[in-house]
Amino acid sequence: MLTSVVISASIFTTTLASADTRVTPPNSNSPLDANSAYKAAMDKFRIDQKNFMDAVKNYDAARRAINKTFKESVEKALTEAKGVAAPGQTQLQKRLSSAAKQSAVIAATAVRDAALEALGPAPVPPTPPSKAPRMEKGKKLQPSAAPSPASN
Repeated sequence: MLTSVVISASIFTTTLASADTRVTPPNSNSPLDANSAYKAAMDKFRIDQKNFMDAVKNYDAARRAINKTFKESVEKALTEAKGVAAPGQTQLQKRLSSAAKQSAVIAATAVRDAALEALGPAPVPPTPPSKAPRMEKGKKLQPSAAPSPASN
């Protein structure tokens, strides 16, 4: 009984010891790794920039269509109001046609505002990556364990 407890305890501790071994990523402080990371980020930025430009074109086209519809409906209301206006109208008839024109413009404005709100905000441009790290040309790595000739 005691041997089975000892064996199971030893298996348990070796399992814990093997589970604790972590693979640490290599240190990526070299200039080549930083430069390749910058290039990858720049490539991603270019793709995001192209997608942004396409989104802006689509957004502007939809906005132009909304504004065109609004302009047409306002012009229609104005021409109808001018068509109703006759030289021999009473003051009441003039006020009624003016009120009808005004309500048509208000309705067109409400429709335009609702369409613009449904369209949503304009696309946000992507953020460019930070500048690439500069490599210093004049400095070389000096060995830290090399003895100096003056110390002997």
